[in-house]
Amino acid sequence: MRFHRYNINEAANHPKATVFSHMRRFLTVFGANDEQVIFGGHIETIIRKPQPEFSLRFHVGTEGSETPFDGHVTILGSGLYWGIENGRKLADWITREAKHKYEGRDLKLRAYHGTLYWSVWVHQNRHEKGEFAKWRDSSLNLNLFDHLYGPKRYSYEDIMRADIDIQLPEGSYPVTATLQRQILGRAGHPKKIEKLTIDVEAHNGIPNRFDKSGGWKGDRVYGFSVPFNCVVASDWWIDAKAAITARILQDRANSGFRKAQAPEPVGTDEA
Repeated sequence: MRFHRYNINEAANHPKATVFSHMRRFLTVFGANDEQVIFGGHIETIIRKPQPEFSLRFHVGTEGSETPFDGHVTILGSGLYWGIENGRKLADWITREAKHKYEGRDLKLRAYHGTLYWSVWVHQNRHEKGEFAKWRDSSLNLNLFDHLYGPKRYSYEDIMRADIDIQLPEGSYPVTATLQRQILGRAGHPKKIEKLTIDVEAHNGIPNRFDKSGGWKGDRVYGFSVPFNCVVASDWWIDAKAAITARILQDRANSGFRKAQAPEPVGTDEA
């Protein structure tokens, strides 16, 4: 009998400010030779900055699953994940159906942003309508304020609109900028949070990112919004132009942008 163990420190390989520890530990137990695997499995632990969530899952796969039995438990975003590579025939006998030859079954409970979700022995990616009773894969809103005053929603009021040419190093791009009042609140509650924002419609798109897909996704953005923190005046579009330009340049800096794809930008005349 031979034991083979190895660890992967994901936190060191892919550091993130919100993740303090992320380890993956693997164990394989061999029998008389390396072709005889008695046991194989892994445990993954992650400790991160607290998040308002909880989840619990037990999954049974099929004979074709890499880990026919696996699951996890997380509390406030941190948790334990596990998987066992043995027992494929048993898992297949438990879960296989004519309609779902490669689907497993899930027992899952999750709380996220004030809503409790659950799945009771259902297929993870089922498509047949009405295959299971509705209660077996459903959710419940636990937020009392949502029930009393309605859910939080955004609404927008248009204030002013202007056509602007956004000047970039390679030329200019025409956009329509709409100054809006953004309102966040519940329909049945008087408290509202108001902010000013600029809704931007780029008619021909603006190259704002390096396209890692080789052209499939493109390097342009056609619509977006930016915060507006200035005093509303008749020449508000000057501040809006600066905010839009800053947003595009920041996108380019974040993605390693170097050169725009065709078509070329329009002329350099300003609005």
